[in-house]
Amino acid sequence: MAITVRTGAALKSLFDGQQELEAEGSTVAELLEALAVRDRLCDATGKVRRHFNIHINEGEDIRLLQGLDTPVKEGDTVTILSAIAGGDEVSRKVWLTFPRALVERPLIWEVGQKFDVVTNIRQASISRDIGLVGLELSGDEEEVRQAIDFFIEAGVSVEPIELGVVE
Repeated sequence: MAITVRTGAALKSLFDGQQELEAEGSTVAELLEALAVRDRLCDATGKVRRHFNIHINEGEDIRLLQGLDTPVKEGDTVTILSAIAGGDEVSRKVWLTFPRALVERPLIWEVGQKFDVVTNIRQASISRDIGLVGLELSGDEEEVRQAIDFFIEAGVSVEPIELGVVE
């Protein structure tokens, strides 16, 4: 059963540059598996990361339905959007949680080398077992998005900082 999947420009790199494609599945989870993006869109607990929104037929966010178990059927349209998308120049504040295996890797430095972004560490607490960093990323929207994707691909948990937390 073919389901139409749409995404905004900010996430099209997840789908080989396409903003609309078709996939099969009977639930949102199966659909994400078929598209090979579940690990990118979901956290370690299996829930959709807070900076992504998934809607069925331009309706409610799946978080308000049955989550990843929300059923889909042929003819449905699933829209996947980045909640952190914005204008051309952006500044994003995020919490980065580094697992033990990544604590000593200079990922923030790597981001500064690979992408045209300014990194500003707003707060940090690092031990041998875990690293928690409040980071502000500024620059072109696409570069900031790619930098955030880089952290996620490396295995770092990325969550948006709620307004007013690190000011």
